[in-house]
Formats: sequence, structure tokens, C-alpha cells
Amino acid sequence: MTQLNDDNFLTIGSSSNDSACLVWLHGYGSNNWSFEPSMKLINMLLDEKLFIIIPNAPIVDGKRSWYPLPINHERGITEDYKGLCDSQTDICNLIKKHAKENNLFVGGFSQGAALSLSLLFSKFVNIKGCIALSGYMPNADIYNNMKIQDAEIFMAHGYKDRAILFKSYEKSISFIKSKTEKITTYTGDFGHTITEDVTDNLVSWLKDKI
Repeated sequence: MTQLNDDNFLTIGSSSNDSACLVWLHGYGSNNWSFEPSMKLINMLLDEKLFIIIPNAPIVDGKRSWYPLPINHERGITEDYKGLCDSQTDICNLIKKHAKENNLFVGGFSQGAALSLSLLFSKFVNIKGCIALSGYMPNADIYNNMKIQDAEIFMAHGYKDRAILFKSYEKSISFIKSKTEKITTYTGDFGHTITEDVTDNLVSWLKDKI
């Protein structure tokens, strides 16, 4: 896995903002620019209280990817834990260098949501809140015996999601609820996307946290 380029990120809002910092992670094959409009909207609805950092994942085989995708075969699904840990290290280094940890949120969409959830088990950054939209809990078998951070969690998923099936979300919710009660969920009749209702619910959740 190619290491994250520390200079390859964009920001929204002011770094001197004391309210909160959000590190937002895009999905597989996407990029940070694709989420700039939605993050600007969310920050506007929050009266510009967020300082948002949106890094780009490294390019692997022509597509941006935080870690190698799971492999589905006859014996089941094999996930790349090392690749996940490598990206965790990159994001933690980015946070240490560019973000304030006193009021830190991490979040993402799809693969970025999965990476965000895995950061809840990191010992290298202190997270106040985690946002996972259309994602899943990666390597749950490995994290089963690990302690989760005392953070608030928001997860949203659509019944019609074909990229990450709703049953994967249900398994993820079950796993996370076995670790913490600090979880808010939103589900609806939509696919692999961020709807207006998801945005509204997320903004309401964030208003109570920052």
C-alpha cells in the first residue's frame, strides 16, 4: 500500500476554530473533492463551527483506496488487516500534525466509514465522535477483544444499498452495540448515497455534540 501523501488534503473552515475538528474520509475510488460540497453544506448548517480536513487516499491500481478491498471466496471473506492498520497510522499522523484532539471527530463514507470505525479502537488519537455513512465494521473478529474508545457514534445506512449490503450494516451495529451504548442510527429507503434526510439527521446529531 502506498503511503498517504501528507500534503494531499483539503480543508474547510478555520483551523483556529475551537469548536470541533472533523477528519472526513472518502470512499473507495472516490476523492476528497467529491465531498467538498457536502462538507461545506454541513459546516454552513452548523454555523461554520467545524474545521474539516479531507485527505485523499493513495492511488492503488488506478483507484484511490484506503486499504485493499476484502476478498470474497469459497472459505468466506478475507480482510486485509495490515492494510487497514497502515491507513490508521497515516490518518493518526495526519491528525497529530494538523488537527486539534480536544474536540476531534472522524467520519467517512463507505470504505472511509469503515476506516473511521476502526479508529475507535486506536490508542494513538482521542476521538470524541465517529460518523459512519454507508459503511461497515472491518476486521470485527480481530477487534472483538479490544476496548472501544468512549466516543459518540452516528451510523446511517440505506435498505437498498448494493455496494455494502444492509445485512453488513446490521452485523456492524450488533458488534458495536456489544462494545458501547453511545450510538445513534438512521436508516431509510435509499441506496449507497448520502441523502438529504441523512444530512439533516447528521447535522442534528452534531449540533448536540459540538
